[in-house]
Amino acid sequence: MEHTTREFGERLADSVLVGDVRLLFDQCRRHARTTGTALRVLLAPVGPNLSRIPWEFTVDPSARDAYLALRVPMARSPQLMEPKPPWPLLPPLRVLGVLSRPTDQPELEVERERDEITHALQGASTGVAVEWLPGSSWHELAEAARARTPHVLHFVGHGGFDEETDSGYVELTAKDGTSMRVSGTDLGTLVRDIPQLRLVVLNVCESATCGAEGVFTSTAARIVREGVPAVVAMQYEITDPAALAFASSFYTGIARGLPVDRAMTLARESVKMTFPGTLEWATPVLFLGSEEPQLFQVPASRIPQSAPSVPSGSPGSPDGSEGNSPPTHQTPSRDWLRSVRTRVTAFVNHSTAAGTTGDSPPPPSFTPRTPPTPPRFDKGPLRSSRPTEGGQGGSSSAAPHPAGLRPMRTLPSLGPCCHIALGPTDLLAVACADGAVRVVHARTADLLGECMHAYRARPVRLAWSPWPRHVASLHEDGSVIVWDVSTEVPVRVLPGQPGVTQALAFSNDGRWLATAGSGRFQVYNADGDRMRDLPLDPAATHSARSEVGALSFTPDDRHLLVATSDHLLRQLDVHGRLVRSWPHPQPVTGLAVAPDHIATGGTDGRVSLWDWEGQLLFRVHQGGRVADVASSGAPPLLAVVSDDHGMVLWDRTHRRGVRGRLSGRPVGAGFLGRQQAVVTGTRDGVIEHWPLSAPPTDSREGAGA
Repeated sequence: MEHTTREFGERLADSVLVGDVRLLFDQCRRHARTTGTALRVLLAPVGPNLSRIPWEFTVDPSARDAYLALRVPMARSPQLMEPKPPWPLLPPLRVLGVLSRPTDQPELEVERERDEITHALQGASTGVAVEWLPGSSWHELAEAARARTPHVLHFVGHGGFDEETDSGYVELTAKDGTSMRVSGTDLGTLVRDIPQLRLVVLNVCESATCGAEGVFTSTAARIVREGVPAVVAMQYEITDPAALAFASSFYTGIARGLPVDRAMTLARESVKMTFPGTLEWATPVLFLGSEEPQLFQVPASRIPQSAPSVPSGSPGSPDGSEGNSPPTHQTPSRDWLRSVRTRVTAFVNHSTAAGTTGDSPPPPSFTPRTPPTPPRFDKGPLRSSRPTEGGQGGSSSAAPHPAGLRPMRTLPSLGPCCHIALGPTDLLAVACADGAVRVVHARTADLLGECMHAYRARPVRLAWSPWPRHVASLHEDGSVIVWDVSTEVPVRVLPGQPGVTQALAFSNDGRWLATAGSGRFQVYNADGDRMRDLPLDPAATHSARSEVGALSFTPDDRHLLVATSDHLLRQLDVHGRLVRSWPHPQPVTGLAVAPDHIATGGTDGRVSLWDWEGQLLFRVHQGGRVADVASSGAPPLLAVVSDDHGMVLWDRTHRRGVRGRLSGRPVGAGFLGRQQAVVTGTRDGVIEHWPLSAPPTDSREGAGA
């Protein structure tokens, strides 16, 4: 992962900090080192998709082995307001904490987080005082913010980004205890008239996420737009240990009177050095309403003595940053800023058209309490045989392929297997009959990991986390294991009984793992704690409980989709309440979920496409029992494999399909990154690539209703 991220950061640096921009940047850096003044990088995100790029991973062009954000303060600054003078601060720095825990949202361990944050901050500096709000309703927050005169609002809880309204939000608590969505605009309106409140910290998932059109749609940017000078938000999920290390260092720097962007840099360094090898230092993102990063002015005699010292800036320091005494700040010239903005906008417009933004490193998720390390790539290719072209090799028993789809490549056989699952960055997990979960690169066939059950219990189902380090497996003894691919050891082991659990799925953000079977479903958090254990159908008797054929989270992770043997696909909320159902003629055995549709396949060979309102869009007959369904957004395709060895690639738009024939009974299918090919696997362990050089045009496949 570190290698991939570093390559991405080098591409950013080589695309933006080049030519005259690079010369100006180097001149500003030399001037800062010579004079001992501060240098900072202010990003003005203008243009589609610009704000979605993780700029914090930009590599320092002068030191290719270091990230720029760890050497020079970096902030998103849309330049929304005139600079506000620093607020005269007489310590302690007053932090008002809010823990939001609606009853209809997955439970967070907020009490532990509250105690650990309080202990960490008070232990790090006598200049920080933390007060936690007893509740988390809108009225309680409004009253406390106006009556207790906080300097900082620290929010812990749920949040997200609504694609329909193109707006970020946080979840407060309504009168009945359920969640109440509050947009960034409304939260900013609540606190904008509190003059001493200069900073909002959002320990909320997706609080830095924005829409495709620009930064102003994110929760953080909307709060800044309402007049709050600075907001710290999360562009990815962050683990508790990293969040505590960040908060302790960050608030200590603020209490000492450091500029907020310099406090951010020190906090990033603290996370990086506390957890070597992790990338979570880049998760927090700073939003500034103006070019002024000095939020508070602390008299020299009142600076907390218990705070750790910071080396003074000098010509020899990497960025010429400030020392213990209040520095003289000098912002680089506006011509330089305008040049950078122009270059960045042009780069992102080009990158969006070329697909560059899709190469951003994935966020860390379902991480254990130890820092993540990248998967190993040292095992080399599989030795049973070499991949061959044209559909030859890999299995001598392969049946001849009729006219239509033909595999362009067959990878070496991994031996008998029960299931395959395509993961991030083209990783392929294979549930092998010898008890191992093997992870290979789907394009090169390199063996990247081999995770063996302690008692060699056969794995029967697999589910990938969005983070390429973790894959979950369900075994025939009922246990569910989350594996660390890099170390080949379990991160979590969830015990079970044989035959009770039949399906499993990760949430799209990697925070939750769901299992289902024998009439019930369970949801676990990243620590392996069971947060929900509810019946799929509370009205059903034990003897009438259905078996589970497929399981998935909805795209927003707020609901579960469960396909059962009673011919229903159910959408359930976190309390097990039925939100919607899709009836089928026969049990559902294949399921693919996308933001605009649901694709299902059944034991009768029918493939159906539905919208999220329950409307049937079209239905076709595949042939034999459907084993798996995969969906692609661009081009709009469905790949369906069935027990009669058939493989059909459907064009969802024109309802046309073209057939191919697998070399054996299928155990899974999926689209490779950027939809360049379909990957299928058989029970014999044969992995085949099917090219997508052109959309299906075989009109012989009808679109029956």
